[in-house]
Amino acid sequence: MFEIDRIFCQRCDKTGLMEWYFNAREGIFGPYVSKIMASKELEVFVERRKLSGDDAGRDGTKNNKLTLAPIEHAKTEAVFFDFSKRKKGID
Repeated sequence: MFEIDRIFCQRCDKTGLMEWYFNAREGIFGPYVSKIMASKELEVFVERRKLSGDDAGRDGTKNNKLTLAPIEHAKTEAVFFDFSKRKKGID
């Protein structure tokens, strides 16, 4: 067996700087300014998953603990967008 490194970096096209990310089953998280910061955030991420009881489906049962929770005020109040302030050319 081999272990894939979950932390990786890539160069940002806009700034030219290296940005660090970590990969999890839930997606790719980042960017972080250093590999150390990405590593620390990965540790925090794993600990949060453990504390919430979310094993990312490793036990074979359906686990709905990692879901999007609705925002209460969004249910009751309409959100209006001013389309006249949007960036031109994006349709």
